[in-house]
Amino acid sequence: MRAAWLALTWMLVAAALPARAAFFGHIRARPGGHSSAISLRKRLHVNTLITEPGTMEIEWGGAFSNSGNFTLPSAIKYTPEGTHPWWGRTEFSASFDTLNSAVQFDNRTTQFSDRLTLAANCVIHDGDRFDLAFAPSASFLLRGDEGQRFGATAIGRYDWGRNSAGATLTWTGATAPSDTNPAGTFDLGAGYGRRLKASGALGHLTAHANWLYEKSTGIGSMVSLFEGVEYQITETVAVDFSGQHFGVGSGAVDHQVSIGLTVNTGRLRRASR
Repeated sequence: MRAAWLALTWMLVAAALPARAAFFGHIRARPGGHSSAISLRKRLHVNTLITEPGTMEIEWGGAFSNSGNFTLPSAIKYTPEGTHPWWGRTEFSASFDTLNSAVQFDNRTTQFSDRLTLAANCVIHDGDRFDLAFAPSASFLLRGDEGQRFGATAIGRYDWGRNSAGATLTWTGATAPSDTNPAGTFDLGAGYGRRLKASGALGHLTAHANWLYEKSTGIGSMVSLFEGVEYQITETVAVDFSGQHFGVGSGAVDHQVSIGLTVNTGRLRRASR
């Protein structure tokens, strides 16, 4: 167990180092951020609500916009083994953007993330078909804006056959509001996914579609749509390909192509004495 905690501590420190830089403009104006929608979509109906106890999961992604901008979100997740709800059914995670690149005023600006987000995703009901989880979170603003953002997400998911549907409700608030860091942000998400076949080659593929509504203090509401497919290469490795459409109906839709990779490290063994 000591080796597991040393590994987790090292990875969290490594995650914090590249996080000391700014998001590019239009993402900073929306605290939820485009990258967070990748994890939101996956939680709804592709992945389990938490990483398997005793294992660590690492996610890398890339979202490439039709405007020439791109971002590379990452996340590290770990669920310790145990019998207590907060120690056995809770996944602890750190997420950040390893890189953001945007074209502004005919110049390309490439920077690391301006925030590190920590979350504790606890499964409070684990049923045969319906699961419910609650995830408090804290985002530490490292450049640009000051202070922190605190909030929580409620996640509900229902599975039947090869189908899965879910919904999320999130609220976050800022300790130091500004024009680019709204006092409050509320969002509501819903999604559906279906594994194409029970077995065989198509059994590795899950098609999914999602909807997300977001409203921040002093900023107009925004609706986003997602659609894609995840390929489960092995039990521990999966890739996701999808389209993302932010600001649907606003007249200035940001279309993106997203690619994600999820790797589970397997059970972390105790260090030998």
